Amino acid sequence: MNGKLIPAVISLLLILLFMFALLSGCEGNEVKPDERSELSEDEKKIAVRIASENATVKTYLSGEYEILDVEYSTLKRASGGEEWSEQLPVVTIKKKDAVVMAYVDPEEERVVSIAKQYTRDPVIMPPHAQSTATPPGGEAPTIPIPTPKTSLP
Repeated sequence: MNGKLIPAVISLLLILLFMFALLSGCEGNEVKPDERSELSEDEKKIAVRIASENATVKTYLSGEYEILDVEYSTLKRASGGEEWSEQLPVVTIKKKDAVVMAYVDPEEERVVSIAKQYTRDPVIMPPHAQSTATPPGGEAPTIPIPTPKTSLP
């Protein structure tokens, strides 16, 4: 009887262990979104100061720019097959052609990452270049065809 019971118990334990692993999920060193809600005005000033002292960020601060916001944001990184994320203050800077986000580590007083997203104005097509397809349930548009002018001698 013991010969049949031991494999059954081992199988049951393996199944339970497998189910536990599936249900538990993976936990990293992620900061829960509700742990850090908002930056104080002093923390925002410190983040802006740290960002503006960074050599790379300084290049974006030449010419016209606007600091849109300073808030917590999640920075996700991966290295060596390992992924992790952390919530850091991010200084969002708007330039004419891009939005720059400088992630700041206030404890180490340094910029840990810079992201740049280019922006552009929407392209507005002139009326003569717009589609001439028939709209659903509508009539086909008529396009006047220019007639060549001929001059008589």
